[in-house]
Amino acid sequence: MFERRGHHIVHTAREWELRPEARRIRQTPTLIVPTERELHVATHDNCPAVPLLGYHALLAVNSSFEEGRTSLESMDNLMLAIEKAGNHPRAHIVEKKLAELAVWAIDLQRPFIAEMTDNRRYII
Repeated sequence: MFERRGHHIVHTAREWELRPEARRIRQTPTLIVPTERELHVATHDNCPAVPLLGYHALLAVNSSFEEGRTSLESMDNLMLAIEKAGNHPRAHIVEKKLAELAVWAIDLQRPFIAEMTDNRRYII
């Protein structure tokens, strides 16, 4: 028997719970996916933590990110919002690279999230 847990796509908690702008993203309902412990552990074993974005990028992501109807749709929307923030003309090269790494870390979770959700809808 497996224990059901919620996998936060935007992990780890210590970094992503520090700022309210980051916490809002982390606590988005469709970015918390119910899963069995074994698959949850496998996801963390195979996918790095999503690096925390800088303050200005977090503000930009908060203003443009819209929650999707499914976890996969929300992941896509989040990656687009992060890319948009990273491509801002005044973003420093380090911020651009951090945004690229965050998108990559989220995208690496896609096969695990697809298995967890089977494209089920959790909200809306």
